[in-house]
Amino acid sequence: MEWNFNENSKYKIILDGVKEERRADIHSFHRYFGKLIPAIPRTFIEEFTKKGDTVGDLFSGSGTVAVESKLLGRNFIGFEINPLSAFISKVKTTTYDVKKLENFNKEIEVKLYDDIYISKLKKGNIPFCVNLDHWFKPKVIEDLLVIEATIKDVIDKSKLSLKDKESYKDFYFAVISSIIRNVSNADPQHVFPGISKRIRKLESEGKIHKDAKKTFINAIRKRTKYFKNYENIENTNIEIFNGDSVNDDFSKYKNTIDLFVTNPPYISSVRYIETMKLEMYFLEYLKSQDEYSSLAKVMVGNDKVAKKDIDEHILTDYSLINEKIEELRKIDSKQAYIVAKYFIDMEKVIKNMYLMLKDKGKVVVKISESNVKKIKIDTGKFLTLIALNNGFKLLDVFLDKINDNSRSLTTARNTYSDIILNDNIIIWEKDDNE
Repeated sequence: MEWNFNENSKYKIILDGVKEERRADIHSFHRYFGKLIPAIPRTFIEEFTKKGDTVGDLFSGSGTVAVESKLLGRNFIGFEINPLSAFISKVKTTTYDVKKLENFNKEIEVKLYDDIYISKLKKGNIPFCVNLDHWFKPKVIEDLLVIEATIKDVIDKSKLSLKDKESYKDFYFAVISSIIRNVSNADPQHVFPGISKRIRKLESEGKIHKDAKKTFINAIRKRTKYFKNYENIENTNIEIFNGDSVNDDFSKYKNTIDLFVTNPPYISSVRYIETMKLEMYFLEYLKSQDEYSSLAKVMVGNDKVAKKDIDEHILTDYSLINEKIEELRKIDSKQAYIVAKYFIDMEKVIKNMYLMLKDKGKVVVKISESNVKKIKIDTGKFLTLIALNNGFKLLDVFLDKINDNSRSLTTARNTYSDIILNDNIIIWEKDDNE
């Protein structure tokens, strides 16, 4: 297989130009580690599709590709295994009436500071969260429960239809998710939740003051304005599902997608579920430690592996990949299993994309090489090898330097993975001769 980075790629030149453009504010709705920069989907949606076409993403994350599809007048179908991520994507791609949101904001704000109203308010139960008292101060927990109950009360008493009531409640609960890390005891500057030395020092100096109500009110005001991005945007069909890109049946979507733009998980680089565990517990997308573990185990590239699985010594159908797996097995059998499982799972994803694409449809993949136990894994090259064996042809591949100011993933990776400096941008095309 020919594998050379194209230093003169016309797509790299176009992408670098789009990076200089201002991104839509809606992308800042919710912090999400490892998300695509909007310039990548924007570049290739404009290059490879026209208005009314359908864009897809089987790792839709917090909805960057979905948002860009909507802004550019394309339809979108996305799947995401993390239920909170899928929820965030759904909210971010909803067209809300900004005036209605502003009116709700005012009413909610008044009631959050009305002691008589709050005394009569029926609040929900405290959600399950591992070490809840470690992560949240009692006053913060109490205020969050009041905020949730007020949202439900205000919107349920409005004149909206039942469907719209649920949609507007979704907006406010997504905002709650977006502030959870900030009102928790965890350091908001860190990828993974943790009470850092910095936070402990500020706490000891009396400089930490968590005000959940004020934080929430500021957040809804700010995020309401983001939805002005969708004013005068053509109506499109945006569908986002909480689903499994590896094992779900996608036959109903056969030959429906014009373009996939996707950023698959890296191999063992970041436990994505760990970065969002406080939000997932508080919004009750996870209700027990067992649910957390079960979800972690089915995420592509995860490192939650049982000993009985490690002992299987699994391999892929590709000798080039297996050479790396066997080399790694001599050092660390668990990591060898993780790498093998990653490429086995990704082959299923690649087959699903082939099924869903129209003839001559394209896939744009952003992925990085990995170093696992100091062994280089050419992830992009190996995924392309798999893609070529499953009906695709390689159109282009180039290196995209990660911005020094936006490396949220690169500064806190696992002990067995190195810092990522460049991504591979790879373009495949479905070969209708297959």
